[in-house]
Amino acid sequence: MRKRTITLLGSNKLISEDKLYLYMYKALKWSQKMNKEINSTFLKNHITDKELFYHPLWIAKTLVIAARRPFPPKKIPKMIFVDAISGYRGMLSTVPQTVSIHVKPEHLTNIGIIEEDVKKYIKDVQEKQINRSYVLKKPDHKLIELSLVYLPLWRVNVKSDMLNKEFIINANTGESEEYMVTFWQENKWMRIS
Repeated sequence: MRKRTITLLGSNKLISEDKLYLYMYKALKWSQKMNKEINSTFLKNHITDKELFYHPLWIAKTLVIAARRPFPPKKIPKMIFVDAISGYRGMLSTVPQTVSIHVKPEHLTNIGIIEEDVKKYIKDVQEKQINRSYVLKKPDHKLIELSLVYLPLWRVNVKSDMLNKEFIINANTGESEEYMVTFWQENKWMRIS
């Protein structure tokens, strides 16, 4: 089977399957953790399926150009992300690390927002989030680079009499991505007002 080269978000030092169960337990609600029978071993023993997949995100390197006459304009770099499925978007606080890897195409989530359409989502972040901090004259914006990157995620299903749950765990950090998953099922972020 042919493999595709993708840009992976992170350093490709993914959490191991052994640690995955600990992060799944950490992602449980407090009320579920109160049941003493549910622990990381219980979760491991009740997995029905597990897969590592790669979720697409657009990352834009931009420049905010604020006029300061008579001085030269101030140029501030900003990083913007757009979820390529839901349109969920915002700013990154740091430049993320990326590496190129080869993966089987069946492990890639299909892109919902193509390159031609992502620019309107970037403009929305610039107007609604960045421009808010400029009271009088709004700055100009310049798109420097646009990249499609993939976030590695574990999807794990657990089924038992006590717990039926799908976990989406960030394979870089071990954090639960349930918040992001809610946007995949609704289309509120696809709209730009």
